[in-house]
Amino acid sequence: MNEKKLGFDEMPKWFQLVFAFAPIVLLLAINTNLDNDFYFLYPTGEHIVINGFPTTDFLSMHSSMHIIVQQWLCTVLFYFIYSGLGRAGMIAFVYIAYLLLAFIVYRLCMLITDKNRFVSCAAAFLTDLVISFSYAHTRPQMITYIAVALEVLCLEKFARENSFKYLIPLPFISLLVINTHAAMWLMLFIFAAPYGAEALLLTIKKTEKEKAYSLLKLLIAAALCFGAGFINPYGIKSMLYIFSSFGYDEISLYITEMQPLYKEASILGLILACIVLMIIAAVFTKERHFRLRFVLLFAGTLALGIMTLKSSAYFAVLGIPAFTYLVKDLKISFKVSEGEVTKKDRKKRIILIVLLVAALAALGGVIATGGLDSDKTETSAVKTESAHKDYKSLDKVIKILNKDSGDIILYAGFDYGQYLEFNGYHPYIDGRAELFLKDNNGEYDYMKELYDLDKKKINYKDFVNKYNFNYLVVSNKEDYLLKSLKQDKDYEMLFKSKEAYLFKLK
Repeated sequence: MNEKKLGFDEMPKWFQLVFAFAPIVLLLAINTNLDNDFYFLYPTGEHIVINGFPTTDFLSMHSSMHIIVQQWLCTVLFYFIYSGLGRAGMIAFVYIAYLLLAFIVYRLCMLITDKNRFVSCAAAFLTDLVISFSYAHTRPQMITYIAVALEVLCLEKFARENSFKYLIPLPFISLLVINTHAAMWLMLFIFAAPYGAEALLLTIKKTEKEKAYSLLKLLIAAALCFGAGFINPYGIKSMLYIFSSFGYDEISLYITEMQPLYKEASILGLILACIVLMIIAAVFTKERHFRLRFVLLFAGTLALGIMTLKSSAYFAVLGIPAFTYLVKDLKISFKVSEGEVTKKDRKKRIILIVLLVAALAALGGVIATGGLDSDKTETSAVKTESAHKDYKSLDKVIKILNKDSGDIILYAGFDYGQYLEFNGYHPYIDGRAELFLKDNNGEYDYMKELYDLDKKKINYKDFVNKYNFNYLVVSNKEDYLLKSLKQDKDYEMLFKSKEAYLFKLK
């Protein structure tokens, strides 16, 4: 039988569709547990719906501490979703956000590569792989990823056609981010900077090869985006929130995603970095035409990803599509038999379709039952099933605490505070790390105090006496406090597990 080579775009539509929709299978890799942050996001949304925007803390024991709810709109959204649909609704939210992100990234790659479907599909799949395994959680970041990808898509369309209509969505994206994830709002301007830099260069040095686009229009759009940033409940404080929330050793100690990639990923991170650098070196040794915006976008997001593990998601969402410009001429061909479709070809189609349907069926099963546990605890509005292995131990701790009808002054550290808050208690601290910095709360640096306790810079007895804790929930990671309480005759251990310990003042 005669064979011929066909390019990817010449392959049958069903083959292209299967390839393009491959990211759907990656939904099965998404963690179906509620993220730790959800347990302070949900009660925050509940508080806002019932009482309005808070200015002092209502979750921890530090009720006089000033706070800014930089994710307020997302907390309200989570409150309504979970109140109505429970865990399945929250996981469905993540799936929908993931698929929308996958679509936008694919469209961006298609635009950058001048509709090279194979390169676009391959790059989008790589982005989707990174997001599905590491970053698709019940957190506001899912909305942020969509926002920044949509921003760059609009900027890329503008760069190609120089039409202001493509910049019109940008102020609305700014409005969305300032209210759903204010800490990332200024990053919108940083991700747009490569386009501004290229527009400035083309204005100064006009070339025949590169089509110029208006720097003035970009500056007008930037001004509108900046103005939109003021439309939030906390004004300028939300807009500058990033400056008082990052760069602290105390936070990076407790939040691994704020640590450098090489520190968290160890050898794997170094290997991946070397591979990326090798690819860059291979590409840049060839004579080819470059666009400044793609070089800056790729290099900038790569640098962000190396600096913090959390920021590597932005390299996946923006850096990988930027890289496709350098390989947009790459062509892939497949050997196929000429003539009519054979029985063997039909079998291949059937197998692919069956696999796709099976994946979708499995996905439906995951949405309906994935990870749901039978242990249930009451909250102020709904029932929840704890899926986090540490929280199963906490459910037992909470049952013990519920038996005490007196005043409970509760210590809980960074890992467990939010789940206890979710169940109606007011512990010492929780996962909202930046709010416990003095630069944000204006009262006291509780994060540094906890950091000093873990590092034995302050005596545990002085610490517990300062707050008069009568109950302490301690994780197995808190070595100093845990060992000290075990040896302290003033405290009795009421509960013990591999993950959590409960101590009570005698």
